[in-house]
Amino acid sequence: MSGLRFAAPAFATLHDLMMRKTDAETCAIAYTHVNSACGSWVIAEAELVPDEAYERRDAGSAVLKPAFLVDVANRARAQGLGIVLAHTHLFADCVPSFSKIDDTGEIEIKAYLDRRAPGTDHLALVVGQHGCRCRRLGGGLEVPVWEVGETVRLLSETGITPASDAAHDRQIRAFGAQGQTVVSKLRVVVVGAGGTGSIVLQQLVHLGVRDITVIDPDVVEKTNLNRLVGARPADVGTPKVEVAHRAVLAVNPNAAVHAVRGDVVDDSVAKTLAAFDFAFLCTDSHASRAVVSQVAYQHLVPTIDMGVSITVGLAGVEYINGRVQMLAPGLTCLSCTRALDGEQIRREMMTPDQRAADPYVQGVHEPQPAVISLNSTMASLAVTMFLGAVTPVPAQARFQLYDGVRGTVRPTVARANPECIVCSAHGALAKGTSWPLPVRPKGGGNGR
Repeated sequence: MSGLRFAAPAFATLHDLMMRKTDAETCAIAYTHVNSACGSWVIAEAELVPDEAYERRDAGSAVLKPAFLVDVANRARAQGLGIVLAHTHLFADCVPSFSKIDDTGEIEIKAYLDRRAPGTDHLALVVGQHGCRCRRLGGGLEVPVWEVGETVRLLSETGITPASDAAHDRQIRAFGAQGQTVVSKLRVVVVGAGGTGSIVLQQLVHLGVRDITVIDPDVVEKTNLNRLVGARPADVGTPKVEVAHRAVLAVNPNAAVHAVRGDVVDDSVAKTLAAFDFAFLCTDSHASRAVVSQVAYQHLVPTIDMGVSITVGLAGVEYINGRVQMLAPGLTCLSCTRALDGEQIRREMMTPDQRAADPYVQGVHEPQPAVISLNSTMASLAVTMFLGAVTPVPAQARFQLYDGVRGTVRPTVARANPECIVCSAHGALAKGTSWPLPVRPKGGGNGR
């Protein structure tokens, strides 16, 4: 997700504080973890400027004392953080715009910060009653502003023209032209191009998602053909991402689809995930799910994880269990719901040679039962959950359990560990580039 990212409800809280004073501009300072490669800024902390730090302020402008800016620059430089200089426009009757006064003042402040806190991109943010606008400090390019939580809100909606294409007329009637426009502008990544991943991809492109990346290290096997949407017998031996690429373009020849044959547990692939607006986790690998789950909280990339299992006993199928879970600030992570197996993660991070040398790794992987209709059920629940997060569709569930034997889907909640290493403020939440991801050590290889 390129742009400035707040973990919900951080922007709403800051906005309320800034707009309380109605007779003078109010300023705030935010510090960010900057990911220049992905064009993203993750808010680490935001606070109002104290009254004593103003040199002067009135309803039309505010000037900060040089000594205060020195302290801000020194902190940013010492901690390797970016700076966001925010101020209010009290009387804007729509999304606010930067004024000529802002343009002039930013040039001088940028020159100062470039000297005192060099090596990073600082931002300016203007806040009004009806939204905000952000740009690179000094009158630079505009930067989108997001608040990520149970819902994913694009707060700087300037320049968005509501969609009205006939191809999506029926869903525009359901969630509106503005919702369709948001869907069409999101950069979405699907991790795993197998049974559930191939169906998610199909549904996303039909919905109107135009920028899709698919990541998977594997090739099509004959045993995949019963559930891999878009695959043909002649595709056996073909990388799954190539089949996915073809399937997406068959629906929308104008889509921007990027096929990455790689494994997200490898650092070179994992570090690209921070650039996306939304992720779908469609893999049964515990290691890959651990990586993507942490990205969801650490880099504020909302993610939906899904899976289905079939238990077969002597008398046949005994249980059919599925799960769809959204991962975002304010929602419990896979660690808190105990969906990850630490020992399995350790094994999956090993090379084949390391597995062979480890006395605790025994046996071989036993393929699990898989049926396309069950995969389709979970994929559809996941995509509907996605719509509930990014459009006005009133789909409120963010964690659902499926019982295929009883034929029930029920929403559930899970208690988060307040000290969780992944989803709490004591852990990876909103740490951005300042924390490492749990990736495979460089040079380890995936053995595939």
